[in-house]
Amino acid sequence: MADGTPNARRAVGRHSSTAHIYSSDVPGPSVSVLVVSWQSAAWLERCLTAIDPAVAEIIVADNASTDGSAALARTVAPHATVLALDRNRGFAGGVNAARAAARTPRLLLLNPDAAPAPGAIARLADALDASPDLGAVSGRLVDVDGTPQHGFNVRRLPTLASLAADLLFVDHLWPDNPASFRYYARDLDPDAPTDVEQPAAACLMIRADAFDRLGGFDERFWPAWWEDVDFCRRLRAAGYRIRYVPDAVFTHRGGASVEALGARTFERVFAANRRRYVRKHHGPAAAVLIGGLGLIGAGLRGAARIVGR
Repeated sequence: MADGTPNARRAVGRHSSTAHIYSSDVPGPSVSVLVVSWQSAAWLERCLTAIDPAVAEIIVADNASTDGSAALARTVAPHATVLALDRNRGFAGGVNAARAAARTPRLLLLNPDAAPAPGAIARLADALDASPDLGAVSGRLVDVDGTPQHGFNVRRLPTLASLAADLLFVDHLWPDNPASFRYYARDLDPDAPTDVEQPAAACLMIRADAFDRLGGFDERFWPAWWEDVDFCRRLRAAGYRIRYVPDAVFTHRGGASVEALGARTFERVFAANRRRYVRKHHGPAAAVLIGGLGLIGAGLRGAARIVGR
C-alpha cells in the first residue's frame, strides 16, 4: 500500500517520530479523541463532557488561545491531557502534537464545536476495525437541530473543474453541473454506509499506524483548511479506504474558526491554502490558473455587491 509519490515518501508532518506502544488487550480507552482548540472556550465544555472517558482518552491541543480555552478544558475534563502550546501551530500542528501524546491505535479528530451522540465513538471504532485496509472512517454530522450537513459532511476530492466551478460561481447558477454534483457527492445516499473520498475532519477517526506512515498532517497548511483534503488524498494514494458511517452521529455547529479568525482573514487564508493544495497535487501551472480564477471570482463578488446595493 506504499505511496510512491515524493511528497508521501517524506514525512510532511512535524510530530515526534518516537514509536508509539499500544495494544487492544490493555484495559482502558481504545480511542484517543484529539481536539485542537483555538479561541474555543465557548464550545469546549459541550464537546468534552459528551465524551465518555471509559471509551476514549481526550487530548486537547490548545494553540495559544487567549480566551482561557486550556484552563477551561482542564476544569471541565480533569481526566483529559491538555497541551498548552506556546504558539499557534495551526490545526495540522495541533493534530500532530496531540497525536504524539495519544496512547491508543485509533485517533478521532473532533472539532471543539462538535460532540458525539451516545455510542457514536464506539460505532466508528467498530467500523474502523472491520477491515485492515480501512485507514479512516467518518460519522454523520448534523446541526444542533438535527439537520444533516449535506455538502459539507462528505465530498469527493476536488478537481480543477470543480474548483473552477466554485470560484466562478458556476455552482450557484447551475447547481447540478457535473463537476459540482460530483464534488459535493450529491449522488451518495446519506443514510447508507459507503466508501468515500474526503470526509470533513470535524469528525474523522484515523488508524494511528496509517497516520504515522503518512507523516501526519502537513503543517504547511497554516493555520487551517485544506490540510484534511490533502491528508485524505495521501491516505487513499497509499492504498487505504475511507468509509462513511451514518449511524455514528455527531452534532456540529460549524463556522466557529471562521468567527474567531474573521471573514476577511478566512478568505485570504482559505485561498492561499487552496493554491498550496493545487500546487502540491496538480503542479505550479495549475496553481497559477486557480489563483487567477480566484481573482476573477473576487471581482465578480465585488461587482455583485455593488449591483445589490
